[in-house]
This record gives sequence, structure tokens and C-alpha cells, in this order.
Amino acid sequence: MSEVLEPDGQSESPEASLNGPGSSPASSDLPLSSPNAESKSEMEAIDREVAEAMGSMDPRDLAELCGEVMAADPGTPSESVEPGAEMIGTVVGVSEDEVYLEFGPKSQGVVPKSQFGKKEVLDRGRRVDVVVERYDPEAGLLFVNRKGALQRATWTSLAVGSPVQGRVTGMNKGGLEIDLNGIRAFMPASHVDVAPMKDISVFLNETIRCEVLELDRRNKNVLVSRRKTMERERLEAREKLKAELEVGQVRMGTVSTIMEYGAFVDLGGIDGLVHIRDLSWASVDKVADVLAPGQEIEVKILKVDSDRERVSLGMKQCQPDPWTGVADKYAVGTALKVRIIRLVDFGAFAELETGVEGLIPISEMAWSRVNKTSDVVSIGAIVEAVVIRAEPKKRRIALSMKQAQKDPWQGVLETFTAQSIVKGRVTRLADFGVFVELVPGVEGLIHISELADHRVKSCSEVCQIGEEIEARVLGVDQENRRISLSIKAIHAPVESVGEAGAEEPPKKPKKRKKPLRGGLASHFEW
Repeated sequence: MSEVLEPDGQSESPEASLNGPGSSPASSDLPLSSPNAESKSEMEAIDREVAEAMGSMDPRDLAELCGEVMAADPGTPSESVEPGAEMIGTVVGVSEDEVYLEFGPKSQGVVPKSQFGKKEVLDRGRRVDVVVERYDPEAGLLFVNRKGALQRATWTSLAVGSPVQGRVTGMNKGGLEIDLNGIRAFMPASHVDVAPMKDISVFLNETIRCEVLELDRRNKNVLVSRRKTMERERLEAREKLKAELEVGQVRMGTVSTIMEYGAFVDLGGIDGLVHIRDLSWASVDKVADVLAPGQEIEVKILKVDSDRERVSLGMKQCQPDPWTGVADKYAVGTALKVRIIRLVDFGAFAELETGVEGLIPISEMAWSRVNKTSDVVSIGAIVEAVVIRAEPKKRRIALSMKQAQKDPWQGVLETFTAQSIVKGRVTRLADFGVFVELVPGVEGLIHISELADHRVKSCSEVCQIGEEIEARVLGVDQENRRISLSIKAIHAPVESVGEAGAEEPPKKPKKRKKPLRGGLASHFEW
């Protein structure tokens, strides 16, 4: 073996590599011009001796010897070493984060301490195989890496936009420090997640996937982004999901946003809307009463609009329909207790069971006249009612509170006989007369002509709402639920009233073309 390959790729004779410039007088006395016969024979003799010595050495010992000679060569200054050169350094010092190496009197370097095991002994004089990354002229040091082969391969493969994986080794106010197989990279805080994070320290010592944002090989600067990777993966998942979505599918999703009208649910790249009416079969006043951001729920795909990229979802559709079998459970005439859940001007909605509601019209709340729903019931109250109409296909049930009570008109003929004097409370004034409540649920009418002996222009001249008055019963029509009263007849002799009644019986009221509002003539409003 007569030649040794130096790191710079040049071949030299063994004596030249072993006896570098200035290493011995012999090397300095060698002529610079072509050697004469005598010097040539001397060199050949030296070659034979070296060849014999090296030929008996183990290849590993030979490589080690060559490395030591190269490292100890005082004529190899640090600035002349090319990046990528493999060298053997000797440990001369250790700090908290770095290990200092010496490659010769004119060449020193530094390697990250993190590249050594926690239990490795870094005694002074230990030799370490390294690969040169770069030379720092200001510090006069070679920056080397113990993981040379792996790092060179990583630098070669790095490119802006390329996906990488690294371990989070530290953090500061600006972001995270990432180790990419020995290459130090930085991730700005704004690129840690798709949404701003208050505490990014949760990623310390974690291995994460990211994407190269910026790359400066000359200055060894790398910026990476986890957010870009998440956005790319989300977009890929979105496109895949768009092709898979079909009406009727049941999927798991995560609540992302709560709105007054519903909740947006992330299906894994695509957000769908669950409208408030599709949250539950029961009545829902506020979405926040049912869902919370981050909650995982099961939803059913109700509609997919690919052009507008909108997906309608339903939660209640994943549960059995409570209206199934309602016709059998709540037939007309069924008496039950219900809970008032909502008040409206025309009545009150009551819950029969979870998801099944019925309407109690204001005209069916009491036998007496009701002006306001809140005068009779309140939200949360439990009341007795009777089913008076059921339409399961339209999801409608009509209820009556008054029909769950005794009819006050039963026995009215025995209670309010003709010509008897009764007391009552004025409940309503009309142009044609005054309505008087005799008992709860039973009203009588005093025609304006029966208010006084003289002519009355307005009922308010004689009576006021809420006033207690006395009147004489002129007649009772139980079938039509009508009682005729008179104030002026109180002071008239009974005989004259009877005779007058015999001579001229009361006229039947004319039939109206339009039904009266209120009372039994009213109908359901939905």
C-alpha cells in the first residue's frame, strides 16, 4: 500500500502524509525540483520500509493512524477544511450544551452535546468521529456533527414545502425549537396549530409532523410549520370525505361552533350544520343547553349540497321517533297530566312525553272566559288535560283543560231558575250589552235595553268591568249555554214580568253569518 487518500481527495505518498510540512528535517530537505538518482534511491528505500510496516498493520489501525496524523497535522488550518470532510477529533473540553474538539494545533471545533448519550463518558483525550458542517471565521471554530451521514442525507432531501418529522427540544416566546435528525429548525408560534394556542409548551419532547417553510442552507437556517401540515391533511381529508358523504349516513363529529340557530359539527375536514330543530325530539330553547364546543356527537346526514359545499345534519334522527304509535297511546278522550313548556297568545304547548307536544287552545283552558294564557298557566306547571284531537301524521295533538273538569253548566236550570234574583261580576262590556259571570264558567247577558228603565246609550253608563251587580233571570237556554238577565226587571212585579213574558216571549237571536270569536265557537289556531 503506497498511497493514502486524503480528505480533500488528493493522493500523496505515505511519507508525505506521515511527515507533513515541518514535521521533520528530512521532509524539509527534500528537493522541490525533480530528484537526482541518489535522492531517488533514498525515496524508494523509504517507500519500501513504509510499505512493509503498513502491510503488517490491521486496516482499522491503519485508518486510525492516518486519521491521527491528519488531525495532528499543523499545516491544515480550519478555514481550509471543506464542509462534509470526515475527521477525528480529540475531546479537550465539555460545557453544558457543547463538546469541544481539537484536530490539531491549528484546528478546533465544537459538536452539540445532545448528540452523545446521557451515560457516555466524555473524558479529555477521547477521540470522536465527526463530519464538518461549516467553519465560523468569527469564532475560529469548525462546527461539526457526530451524525454526519444522517445529517448530510437530511440536508440533501430538505426543500421548501417538503414534509418532515422532528422532536421538539425547546421553546421561547417566539415558538418551538425542533430537532430534524440533528438539524436545528425553528417553528413560529403562529405555525404551531391552525388556531392560536395559549400554551405551546404541551409539545415539548413530542415528535411532530411539519412542513418546511423557509430553507437557508448557507446559514443553516430552517423554518418549519405544523399548521401547514394540518391544513394540507385537512384539505386531503376534506376532498376524500366529499366523495364519501351520502344522505342517510350516520357519522361521528366534533362540535366546533355554537350559534343561536344551531351548531356546526366537524365531520373530519367538512363542517355540517345541525339546526336547533334537529337537535332533539324535545323542544330546545338554547343550543348551549344541549351541546358544547369540543363535544363528540353522533349525527345523520340529512342533505348534501356539493355545489355550495353545505351539509345538513340531524341529531334527533339518530334516535327513535317518539311520534311512532302516538295514535294508539293518545286516543281522543284520553285523560292525562302534562307539563306546560311554552306560552303563546293563542294558548299553551304542553309536553306529553319527551318529543311529543300538544296544544291547549286558550278557549280550552277554562270554562270561564280567559283573556291571557298566563292568567291560567305558567311554564313548568303540571296540569290535567284531555285529548280532544290527534293528528299523528301532522304531529299535532289538541288538548283541553276545561274538559278535564266538571262542566259548570250541568244543573244550571236548577240553580238559576227564571225570575230568580242572582248576583254576579261584570266580565265584559259590549255594544249590545253586559256579560256577567254568575259562577266560574257560567255567564249571563244583560241586554242594553234591560240595564235601566231609561234609554241607555252606552253600557258603561250603568256598569263597569269587575263590578258586582244584582240581576233577575229572564230565561235559561241550557242547550246553547245562554242565560238572559235584567237589571231593570229587579224592581218590577214578578207577575208583570211573567205576563209580559207570556204575552211576548223573548225573540230568538238571529243567526250570524260569521262565527263568534271565543267560547265554544272558536277553533284551533296552530
